[in-house]
Amino acid sequence: MADAKEKTTPIRLLYDTWAADEKRIEAGTVLDVPVSTAKQLITAGKAERADPLPGDGE
Repeated sequence: MADAKEKTTPIRLLYDTWAADEKRIEAGTVLDVPVSTAKQLITAGKAERADPLPGDGE
């Protein structure tokens, strides 16, 4: 879980992954994760941003 003080952002998983409790999270799932985690997953090619473009979040 994200620290209450750390900002989170939505990402869409590009590959299946496993959570800390060993449960599978399917590709295509959108999750809110800490920004630092999102940057790592996006850089590794495992996820993409899932936040709306400006004007699309209405």
